[in-house]
Amino acid sequence: MNMAHNPLTAGAESGGITLTDLVHDSAFGQIYTVDPFAFNDQDALFRHLHQQDYSDAAGFFFQGDASGRPAPDLVSCMDRLSRWLAEKPASMVFGITAGLDPSREPVGKNQLAGWQENGLKLINWQCAPGLAKIPDHLLWPVSRQDIWNHVTVPASMGNTTAGPVVKFIMDNPHIVHSYDIPENVGPVASAYDMAAPLPGRPAWELLRTPARLLACLAKFPVDHLIRLRFHGTDLFALGRNIAYHYTPPADLPEGYLDTVCAMVGAGGSVDLAHVRSNLEKAYVIGYAVENGVLVGNSCLKHPRKALTARLKTATGLDFSGFVERGYTSVRPEYRALGVGRKLLEGLTRRAGKYRVFSIIGEDNLATQKIALQNNTRKITTYFSEKAGKHMGIWMPAHMISSLEIPKDSSL
Repeated sequence: MNMAHNPLTAGAESGGITLTDLVHDSAFGQIYTVDPFAFNDQDALFRHLHQQDYSDAAGFFFQGDASGRPAPDLVSCMDRLSRWLAEKPASMVFGITAGLDPSREPVGKNQLAGWQENGLKLINWQCAPGLAKIPDHLLWPVSRQDIWNHVTVPASMGNTTAGPVVKFIMDNPHIVHSYDIPENVGPVASAYDMAAPLPGRPAWELLRTPARLLACLAKFPVDHLIRLRFHGTDLFALGRNIAYHYTPPADLPEGYLDTVCAMVGAGGSVDLAHVRSNLEKAYVIGYAVENGVLVGNSCLKHPRKALTARLKTATGLDFSGFVERGYTSVRPEYRALGVGRKLLEGLTRRAGKYRVFSIIGEDNLATQKIALQNNTRKITTYFSEKAGKHMGIWMPAHMISSLEIPKDSSL
């Protein structure tokens, strides 16, 4: 394993967290675990929290109903705490257990922001045994609000039933930050790990329980902890030493073409029938590497004649003689670090005599955001029968002026 980092003893490159902090219970403040549903009502809970000696508490982890009944939805759990929240010390953090109910609507941004400002750092989501897939519409808003999502999968779910749930958890560490998955539900593996496994393990695994996670989150923000990994006695942060490379496919290091193909496949959004042949004939391939592992890639490829013909029929635009930017894939652990943006910048600078276009789904807001940040603009849209949805065609702004765009284009 090629570990391109130094052993960390002071935590300078890990947001101030050290390996010693993570393995010793006394490193962070005292978190008390309380079952809010063990009390008749919220007034009884309020009296308990104020009458007991919790003077040394950095916060509370409200673990949910200890009777074994399914955890209530998030809003119901927060309502249970409303009186305490109104009078709690401003510096005190808390985490809560809630049921992951796909029938529920997501909590509004303003309400989540209010809870986060009042000290909510972690939600321990309990999957019901019959859950068919992760309701990411509930988790996304929480993640965007810098609140940690911890998902607990029950042993009663079983391996077959849990398959789609576990796959989502493993492929989306930027949404599900940590998890408890029983051994009988495994195996646990990410599609991206099968393409290019990262060194070490997530550092949060050393914290062992949601209460200890909360204690750490009381001192360090989500974006510090989520990118920390450990390997032996080393603790290192992802994203500190990314190197970017651009090369014709024939000059790729041995085995890299296989890895790029696997990374594209791990994304799950591309028809794989022509991926390898298109990459072998690509104009240039861009890729990002850290710790000896490929963590992101994209390319400028020569579009197939069948594609340019379909686009001319659908849009009236002739893209023969262009190169197409595509096959962009970034490991989830490296998203929001600008990897896709930097790859796009580097490829555009190396287009040479070619003009560049890319096809982005109208529902792919994340990729559209990256394109806009790189001064790339949408020139038209069309409906793709193959994809079954509307697609946008984008070009770098400085390349658009010489393109003859039909009057009925959606530019």
